[in-house]
Amino acid sequence: MAELQQQQSPPQEHPLSLRPGASSSRSSSPQPQQPQQHPFLNLNEPSSSYIDDMQNSSPSSSAYQQQPRHVSGGPGPANGQQQYGSGRPSSQSPPAQQNGYGGGRGNRFPSQTYPTPQSPTNEVGVAAGNPFADGSRSRSSTIGQNYPIVVGGGAPPMPISPPQQSVQPLFAQHSGAQSQSSRPVSRAAGANMNSSSGPSTRPTSSSAATTTTTRSPFSTPITSPPRQRPSQILLINPNSTRSMTEACLSSLRPIIPAGVEVTGYTAPYPAPTAIESTTDAIMSTEAVLRDLAKYAASNGETVQNYDGMIVACFSKHPLIDALRESYDVPVIGIMEASLYTARMIGGRFGIIATAARSRIQQDDAVAAYGLSHFYVGSEATHLGVLELEGRPREEVAKRMAHAARTLVAKGADTILLGCAGMTDLVRAAKDAVRDEDGRRTVNVIDSVEAGLLIMTSLVGMGIPTSKKGVYKGEKEGRRTRGQNWL
Repeated sequence: MAELQQQQSPPQEHPLSLRPGASSSRSSSPQPQQPQQHPFLNLNEPSSSYIDDMQNSSPSSSAYQQQPRHVSGGPGPANGQQQYGSGRPSSQSPPAQQNGYGGGRGNRFPSQTYPTPQSPTNEVGVAAGNPFADGSRSRSSTIGQNYPIVVGGGAPPMPISPPQQSVQPLFAQHSGAQSQSSRPVSRAAGANMNSSSGPSTRPTSSSAATTTTTRSPFSTPITSPPRQRPSQILLINPNSTRSMTEACLSSLRPIIPAGVEVTGYTAPYPAPTAIESTTDAIMSTEAVLRDLAKYAASNGETVQNYDGMIVACFSKHPLIDALRESYDVPVIGIMEASLYTARMIGGRFGIIATAARSRIQQDDAVAAYGLSHFYVGSEATHLGVLELEGRPREEVAKRMAHAARTLVAKGADTILLGCAGMTDLVRAAKDAVRDEDGRRTVNVIDSVEAGLLIMTSLVGMGIPTSKKGVYKGEKEGRRTRGQNWL
């Protein structure tokens, strides 16, 4: 029954066919009567909404229906012929505007701003038919406008917008290359876009193709310029055990940066073979300080031509401050280098010590460096410095692993090797603190490696030892007192 009623119901006319001068039926092939120029030529004619108002309010609307339209600047009506029933002769130029709008009702939308209004019905017999007969264009251009498109049922809304001068199309702003095309896009073309905020940036032809380049947030990698000579660093072993010096150099070989040379130095006699007490530290300081004075540069700034010196003893060795007073180049100890490194990569650190006496010395040294708050303590292996090399490797590794696990149980997330002789035992400590699933969540720092890399940074920055305060040289004072033995 519903289908029968639909078949018997008369066809309804499109609401847009009720405009003045339009026929009641739509034509499938609309042809404009007047030859159309470029679709963006200015026309001096009223809007369709204003024409509807004139039809309803003026009794002379029939006369309006009989008047043909003409393009401004084109072939117009004859002299004396009135246009659209306005009562005034037409002219080739549009009337003057006031405050952006026309002075009369016939110039509500100035022709200098808006393009030619086209017939939305494309009907035969309508003078202002659509020049785009193929349907690829809609009623008017949408340069600088954004209005919805009515698919069926009602008339498309008339854009009500203040007139704009020299309206330009909108393009998306981005950091890459911008589009070079200024081709306007109609509403029909905009209906196929995902976004109706502006013209499509999708290339439609080889001439209109645009390439959008996305700028990467990463810059081009840079490298340092070649140095005239490599940076030369002196690694000082303050005890007289040469094998310990060789072990340190062997552990550093894989990590030495490019353009850096490391030279080892072993303290001469009468330096002790191991430094395990304050007396050992004082004796080694005197032996090394006196011996290095023989190789001092002529300007007294360094030893030979070295750019920096490292004291390879895990303690607050007095030789560090003595060398800072005597020379201008940077001097650091491996203990302070590893402590500052641990503070940058972890929250709490612990130290694997050698003998029980070393635990007390390391506690005092950490307090002197101002890092006691981040220190969980030291754990001794109960081995002497020379026993690290003399005892069986399995026994030493087992003691190292036990000390590392004890420090982790105390809350340490970073383990420091508390002796330069432990440099080849890093693997044993790392394996001891590995998680059950095989991950390494606890850091193990080799103090000799930390000392080298921090010294390399200081040399690269060109920062010498400050001579204004506590490290002011005392050579002149000693000479004044007659103490010239250095």
